[in-house]
Amino acid sequence: MFNHLLLCTHGSNGALKAEKYVFEQLWRGRTDVALTVLTVINADWQWMTGDDWLNTSKTRDTFLDHVSDQLAEEIEADWERIRKAYPAAGEARFLRVMGPVAETIARVAEAQGCDLIVIGSYQKKHSKGLKARMQNKVLHPLLPVPLMVVP
Repeated sequence: MFNHLLLCTHGSNGALKAEKYVFEQLWRGRTDVALTVLTVINADWQWMTGDDWLNTSKTRDTFLDHVSDQLAEEIEADWERIRKAYPAAGEARFLRVMGPVAETIARVAEAQGCDLIVIGSYQKKHSKGLKARMQNKVLHPLLPVPLMVVP
């Protein structure tokens, strides 16, 4: 059926539902299927600074390094949550990639040789996780393989 799944997650309620579906239903007991867990950091975060950063470039760069380190720590903590909740996740490959969300998902799916992308649906209720959202009209034309949206 499938040889390589790409699970896109960022800790939101929708992503949690996608994780649960993949680990408890789709990938359960499938040692013959590879799984890549992808977290995309929207590259736009680097430009979210105000005029106060005009003071010195060193201050701006120091702050951006701090934010980058903080994001890496939060993502690693989220991945550790996945590994604890689903012991089989120890067999998965975890990737953190920065870039435009839709384009990065499509590029990683193609580069990794995935044949199914799994994402969670948009949830109106506020939740934890990275807040970057993508529009279907941007993602769909880029898809190199089928997309499963877990409700």
